[in-house]
Formats: sequence, structure tokens, C-alpha cells
Amino acid sequence: MSKCKFAWKSLCILLLLSLAAVLIHGYHIGIEDQEVYLAAVNKNLNPELYPVNSVFFTEQMKSSLFIGGLAGSIRMTGLPVAWALFLWHVGSIFFVLFGCWRVATALFKSEAARWSGVLLVTVLLTMPIAGTALFLVDSYLHPRVLAAGAILLALAACLKKDWLPVGVWLVLAGLMHPLMALFGVSLVLFAGVEIPANWQSLKPTTTFMLLPLGLLQHPSLAWKEATLARRYYFPMQWTWYEWLGLIAPVLLVWWFSQIARQHDMPALERLAKRLVAFAGFQFVIGALMTIPPVTEQLSSFQPMRWLHIFYFLFLLMAGGLLGQFLFNRKVLRWAVFFLPLAAMMFLVQRDSFKYSDHIEWPGRAAKNPWAKAFIWSDVNTPKNAVFAIDPDYMGLHAEEGYGMRALTKRSLLAENQKDPGAATVFPDLAPEWREQVHAQRGISTFGRRQFHLLNTRYGVSWTVLPVTSTALLNCPYRNEAAQVCMVE
Repeated sequence: MSKCKFAWKSLCILLLLSLAAVLIHGYHIGIEDQEVYLAAVNKNLNPELYPVNSVFFTEQMKSSLFIGGLAGSIRMTGLPVAWALFLWHVGSIFFVLFGCWRVATALFKSEAARWSGVLLVTVLLTMPIAGTALFLVDSYLHPRVLAAGAILLALAACLKKDWLPVGVWLVLAGLMHPLMALFGVSLVLFAGVEIPANWQSLKPTTTFMLLPLGLLQHPSLAWKEATLARRYYFPMQWTWYEWLGLIAPVLLVWWFSQIARQHDMPALERLAKRLVAFAGFQFVIGALMTIPPVTEQLSSFQPMRWLHIFYFLFLLMAGGLLGQFLFNRKVLRWAVFFLPLAAMMFLVQRDSFKYSDHIEWPGRAAKNPWAKAFIWSDVNTPKNAVFAIDPDYMGLHAEEGYGMRALTKRSLLAENQKDPGAATVFPDLAPEWREQVHAQRGISTFGRRQFHLLNTRYGVSWTVLPVTSTALLNCPYRNEAAQVCMVE
């Protein structure tokens, strides 16, 4: 009975931490990768949407059940899409924190250490990860978080030699985000397989990873141009501080293994050592896939994103050791450390979204001017409308990463923010992507003739422009940052 009560107590604490995470890090709808995921959900719910260019977001979704699962839950419950996204987001945070708790339970005997590790992860959820263009958890729903939670639970089961749950959780991770699941499989192999067998298993694993090399074709100029928007593919192009974000955590995890050895913490010592080996192996694979010219096309598999799961474990270990040796049960020490850290993360998020609400509650009107223009377009333009926009529109003043496809539910010519991901993974799309991006370059200064060419060549019937654009078009909507105009 006491164990049951303790389990419920832990689950309640994790739920409170999940809600606190939303308060600290904020929540947004339709930003960044939701340009892909939310558009795919919209099309799943209404196949008539996006008659043009849907291939740029549907192809990437075919190997994941995330979109079908989310859309299915909306159909079953009748929830508005906005509420479903929000509840799934809170649930995904809870899921990943639950995975962190399970791993911490396997590593630390002290309850203070366990909660300190989970709390450090919670406070730093929107921490950027080295040069990968990732955060631990985005301030919006992303399947990568669900995959991370499943990988952490698989690792926790692995540490207890409970192999059936390991397989179940890794399968779930694969169904949510196949690429991240591969890193999870690699991690579990390093964490769970004994050293002699481990080195033998690396041979077929390495052979398997190198197998596609013979299938590679010489990348086209269009494909190479698409990778320019994906500098994080190539570690040799990272800045010095991004390299520091790679090397320092690995060295610290090695140091954690020494601390664990000195204080008789065998589970932590073992995992820390294996985690360093995992990092070294994955870095070598990443280098082989991104540095030699013959293998550069493999860079689209983003091999350095193994750092995502590594950072979870690094922070969990760091927080756990702080809890065990510094905080213990001294409440003041916890407050002095965690409250300023949470305040800093809150202020960083507020600075990143100056023109938006910190939390975009479902059903509440959007504050961001570009989001308002996109939502107006959803209501006031034909469902078969085709839009054009600056290919780098997410970097425009006050735009803050809102996805046009996600919020307008309308077809859009290829852009240079998220579509390069599809163009690099599926090279046959690269020429079409390049052609459409080039056709829209400088759109804010286009005259009637150039807009007419977009109309005749691609069927463009609407465009969203900065309010400073002097295009001579009929623009029925305008706000302080953006205007929606008809193209004829």
C-alpha cells in the first residue's frame, strides 16, 4: 500500500512539474516544425486541404504514426485541434519527465537526488543543444519529445535488465520518431550489452550504417543549396561555442563516472562510462557521414542529433549529484539554485517571443501580427488558394517562427525554412524546391508583372507581405507587420 501511495505521489509531482514547465517555457501553436506537423494533421483531418505542394510535408510523415495518432484522437474525442495540441503537449512533457524519473530511480538511491535531477531537466527544457538546432523540449508539441520519453523508459528498463519493456518502448519511439529511435537503440546497446559482446556487435552495426554508401548518387546542385539552410547537419561548420556544447558535457559525464566510483554508486558509474563511449561512437559515425564528400548526402539523416538524448542524461546526472551532495533536504539551497534558473529561462523565452503571448491558450486570439495574418487567411481565402511568400519569412521582423502552412491551411510555394528538410531527405524534390524558392526571392519588391508570372506559372492567387512592401496589389487585410494581398 505504501508503495502505491508513493507512486501516486510521484505521478502527481510529475504532473505539477509538467504544468510548471509550461508556465516557465511558454506554449505556442503553429511555430517552427509545426509548419510540417500541424499541416500534416490538418490534411489528415481534411484531405482536400493543400492541393499543391503537400509533398513537402507529407513525405516526411509516412514513417511515423504520430500524425495519425493525433488526428485519430481529435476525431474520437471531438476536441478542437488547438485543445488537442495543448493536451498532447502537456502529456508529452509529463511522459518525458516520467522517463527521467525512472532513469533517476535506477541511478540514485537518494530521493533528493532523483527529484533534483528531474527538476533540473524541467527548468532547462528549452535549453539549446550544441549545434543541432534542437531544444530538449520545444515550446510546442513535437513527436521528438514522445520518442525521447520512450527512449528514457527503455533505458530505465535496460538498467534493470527488464528486456521486454525495453523492446516495447523502443518500438513506440520508432513509431513516433524513427530517426531519434535509432539513437535510442544505439544508446540501449551501449548501456545494456556487456563489453566483450558490445565490441563484437559494433561490427555488424557499423556495417549496417555504412551499407547505404553504395546506393548514394552524386548530390545535385539543388540538393547542395538545400543543405545551406541546414548548417547543423555538418559539425565541421559549427562555431566554437557549439563545439564547446559538444565536448564539455561529454567530459563532465566522464567526471561524473569518477565521482560515482569514489562514492560507491555503481549504476551511475556504469551508465556514465557507457554514455561517454556512446558519445564517442556516435561522433565517429557522424563524422563519417558528414565530412567525406562521398558520404555528404547521408548528412540529411542528421547524425549529430544523438546529442538530444545525451543531454537529457547529462542534466539528469548533474542534477542528481547536486541533489545528493549539495542540496539534500535543505529547502533554501534548492530555492537559491532553481528559482533564478527558472526565472532566467522564463525571461529568455519572453525575449524570444516579444510579439506573442507567452502561453497561447487554446481558443484565445493570437497576438503575433504574422500569426493573425495567417489565421485571417484561413477564414477569408478559398481553400484551394495558393500562396507565395518570402522564402525566409520566418526570419522577418516580428514573425517569430510561425508556420504559414500550419495556420493558413492553404497551399504554399516552397520556402527556405522547413522545406529544405524534405528536399535533403528526398533529393528528387530538391530541383522543384530550388525553382520555387528562387521564383519568390525579393517578393516584397515585386511589381505586377512578377506577381503575374507567379500566377501563370504556379497558380499563385494570394501572398502575405511585410506591411512595408509597396506592391501594387489589392490587400484586404493589413496590420502593423503584415498584409494579405490578392494576386491576379
